[in-house]
Amino acid sequence: MGARRTLGGVIAGLCLLGLVACRPAPPEVTGPPSLDEPTASVPAPPPPPDTAFLALITPAQTAQIRALGLPLVLPTAIPDEFAVVQLLTQSDERFGGYQVLYRDGSDRCFLIEYTMGGIGGIPPTENRLPLTPPILTDDTAEYGLNYGLYDDPALRQQSPAPLLISDWLPVEGGFVRLSGAALINSTLSPEVPCTNLAPEAAIAVINSLAVISDDIQGDGVPE
Repeated sequence: MGARRTLGGVIAGLCLLGLVACRPAPPEVTGPPSLDEPTASVPAPPPPPDTAFLALITPAQTAQIRALGLPLVLPTAIPDEFAVVQLLTQSDERFGGYQVLYRDGSDRCFLIEYTMGGIGGIPPTENRLPLTPPILTDDTAEYGLNYGLYDDPALRQQSPAPLLISDWLPVEGGFVRLSGAALINSTLSPEVPCTNLAPEAAIAVINSLAVISDDIQGDGVPE
């Protein structure tokens, strides 16, 4: 018993002297970083690519259309890999308008046309799908996307390429439509001929047409 007391006394003494670890050490406490430490400089973000702009048109192109005094009516849902490759404007008190040509790397194209007037009907084609885009200002008439060859044999002989073209749709201040490769290749004469979108893709583009208001900038960010 005496030996045990002696050993216990020795251990207690060592604990008091801090020579053995008799209890767990407290966790290390770290303070907040010094406010005097230098912080790394953040580089300025690069300019947005052209594809970041609303409807894929740049602010300069937006201003070109606005100069006509016409509403800016363009698609807001555009298939991937498309870009604006041509913009044409026509200044006229009665028949002013603009054409915006979109194209991708596989040479698929579509043309968005806006005009104040002077529109006509589309001769019947092999196929037609109904159109009811939200942008319509008159939903009492029937509108459609026409595609395939003309029904009329004489028109087929004159224009043997399959069409893809919507009716003129009444919108704010005028009319808008989507046109495909047959019209683009015959009127704009691109260096490399265009091919058509699938009808379903064309309808998706038409359904996304919107009037771009004045308080929306070219990059799609409100003022």
